[in-house]
Amino acid sequence: MEADGKRHIIHGSRTDEFTIWNIADIHWMSRACAEGKVKEDIQRIADDPYSFWMGGGDYCEFIGHTDRRFDPDSVAPWVSVKDLGNLGKAGMEAIRDMFRPIRHKCLGLIIGNHEKQYELKKEHDGLHGWLCAELEVRNLEYCALFDLAFSRRGKVKNPKLVQGAPSKINGGGSMVFRIFGHHGAGYAQTPGGKLNKLIQFMQSFEADIYFAGHVHDRVGRREPTIGANAACDKLEAHERLGIISGSYLKTYAQGVTTYGEQRGYRPVSLGASWVRIKPHTRAMAAEV
Repeated sequence: MEADGKRHIIHGSRTDEFTIWNIADIHWMSRACAEGKVKEDIQRIADDPYSFWMGGGDYCEFIGHTDRRFDPDSVAPWVSVKDLGNLGKAGMEAIRDMFRPIRHKCLGLIIGNHEKQYELKKEHDGLHGWLCAELEVRNLEYCALFDLAFSRRGKVKNPKLVQGAPSKINGGGSMVFRIFGHHGAGYAQTPGGKLNKLIQFMQSFEADIYFAGHVHDRVGRREPTIGANAACDKLEAHERLGIISGSYLKTYAQGVTTYGEQRGYRPVSLGASWVRIKPHTRAMAAEV
């Protein structure tokens, strides 16, 4: 697990509202990957100056020809035989090129179980680290906590992400949100089972916002708590917000028999989930 410090988003107005995306479970190179939806969401982030994002892992399918799960019919038609001979390099280069236009908006990249298992089985340690270095973004490993500070400054037209402490210029102060990110875990197929893992994260780690993935569903959860002020003479309510991000891997796709179809899994809602934040009021809302 990583305690990964603080990032600042420098912005200009107390009325600003931000969207923090969790792009996870893309499974690029799979024939069942909703490639158009991936590109659409990346373009939305690129076009919106108030959108920022983190990566939630499982960016590539990474099931090669020596893997017992390998099915040639499930490989994207554009993947060459040469690519299969060097799957890690081909996959990560494709993801690097895909994320490059929005790397300046990235809060960090989590590694998923597909990348992790490929690194272990192929003795290719550092593949995820290479991707982070190429994009010049933070490596969050499998699980991380970090602070996201929204720092208001007077003459800022478009928000800007700054790693570490920003330069000291006059402004309206900062509002800090602690974020917990995990690729996700478990094999639950029911809505309640998937939600239980998110609740477990929210009960185990101290944060304001929780991002998870892995179970290929879009779920949001609020956890209210009651406390008191510093003098303990007034009750205060606090809320934590958690989301499970959706997948870009179709359970059922035309012309291919997927692993999910063979297992009888439910169809999934495609695309990312995100959180909307109004820093000045600390208002948070999940978009699933």
